[in-house]
Order: sequence, then structure tokens, then C-alpha cells
Amino acid sequence: MSVNEERDKQIKEKLRGIEDYIEVAVRAEDVDFMSIVHFNEYLNYFDFGFVSITSKLNFNVFESVKSGIVFPVKKVEIEYVNSAIFGDIIKVHSRLLKIGNNSMTFNHECYRKSDNVLLTKGVMVRLIMDMNTNKLIKISDFFNDII
Repeated sequence: MSVNEERDKQIKEKLRGIEDYIEVAVRAEDVDFMSIVHFNEYLNYFDFGFVSITSKLNFNVFESVKSGIVFPVKKVEIEYVNSAIFGDIIKVHSRLLKIGNNSMTFNHECYRKSDNVLLTKGVMVRLIMDMNTNKLIKISDFFNDII
């Protein structure tokens, strides 16, 4: 195995399995006319989980975006299990499941804090892209200095 392959493997091993929890309060603008959280808001909650988990990796998503490094979503799968309503507190559990050469696969689950009922579960695949060059960044290259 080459030095680069060994480095890539070590970085991927350090990343795999990182997880985090964040709590989000359901706001009035999150609910639809039936007073339940609109289905698309869960994608925002997944984003909150992504930002939170990246803080564990010692980098700031917002600072990266300012420098032209973005994290576009390639694929989303989501299953809606139960509903949340205005005023609920949602616990978002995010976990890094898989690291490819140019992609990261996250598992996200949302629970209602008051009774720990599962609301949604989903998988989101993200890339890392340099907007200055419009090219994807290899995951191990991006995290090389961070980990």
C-alpha cells in the first residue's frame, strides 16, 4: 500500500462513525396549515445536524463557505415516521456512515425530545466542492489538515 493510500485509509477510519446530537425547537414558520412540521423542514434539521457534526471535526462550515468551499447534497433518502408540532423540541442525531473518495454519507434521525418518538430517518450524501475551480475535493485531502 502506498503512503497516500495509507493516509487516505487512516483519515477515513478517523471519520467513520463520528456522531453528534443537536436540539432544535420547532418554530412557527416550520409548520404547515395543519400545524405539523412541513416535510421539507426535516432537511433543514438534517443540515443543522451536519453543521453540528462538523464542529466535532474542528472546522467551521460557514468559514469554509466564505472561502469558496461548499458541501452540496448529492442524494437524500428520507422516511417520515411521525409528526412534530409547533413548540416541540427535536433531537437530531447525525452519524457519518460512509466515506468515499469524493463523498460522505450521513445518517440522520429526528426524535421528539418529550417522548423520544422517532419522527424521521434519512440518509444524505454530501460532496465537498471548491467553488473557485468548480471541482470536487477528495475527502482525504480536505480532512488531511483537520484530523
